[in-house]
Amino acid sequence: MPRRNLIPLVLLAVLGLGGLAFAVLGASSSPSGATLAVQNGSARTFGTPTGSTSFALDLVNTISAGGSKGTISQVRQVDYKPPARMRVYQETGSSSTLKAVLSPVAAACTLSTYAAIVGGSTPWTPSGTNFVRTETLAAYDARVPAPTATTCVPRATTVQGTVKERAAVRGGFLVGVRLIVVVPPQKLQNGHTAVGGVENQALVFLQINGTKTLSLKS
Repeated sequence: MPRRNLIPLVLLAVLGLGGLAFAVLGASSSPSGATLAVQNGSARTFGTPTGSTSFALDLVNTISAGGSKGTISQVRQVDYKPPARMRVYQETGSSSTLKAVLSPVAAACTLSTYAAIVGGSTPWTPSGTNFVRTETLAAYDARVPAPTATTCVPRATTVQGTVKERAAVRGGFLVGVRLIVVVPPQKLQNGHTAVGGVENQALVFLQINGTKTLSLKS
């Protein structure tokens, strides 16, 4: 869409989620109770091995480029059933339109990318009934795969920024993850000046293995 041209390239390159995407990696040699709760919840949600559990989720993206460039929002629903069937729907109001049926390889990449969000060496800490942490954009991008047409690996970044993360665990399952990526205005290595901005992304699970997440207790 023409309006996507308004989004600074530095923001489009930030998360590498490709409109979809989030693998469970160890947090540290001695993870805290909060970190274990989040990572164990992720393992139950995505299954062991990853991809052995069905789920449906809403993927919500909002990008604010600052100045007169405005805000762009998008909601997609992802429906996954093992071993590798993943359908993606565009949500507009109360209507839903099928946008893609992913190949087994693309579905596996998407699953690994979704699950990677809770990994890394930065510990999670309790915040009310949820868990939170903040890490650098460089640490995030070095861990989370950035899917392309031919690869599914993390990519290094020199863009400065922070990623604020919030995770919700209910009934032992990870039921929601929210990211707020803040990128300040900065000069890139090529000498160009990049406009800063904020990207919000949320994974909101609707059902896990046939169980509606609203029925799960804290």
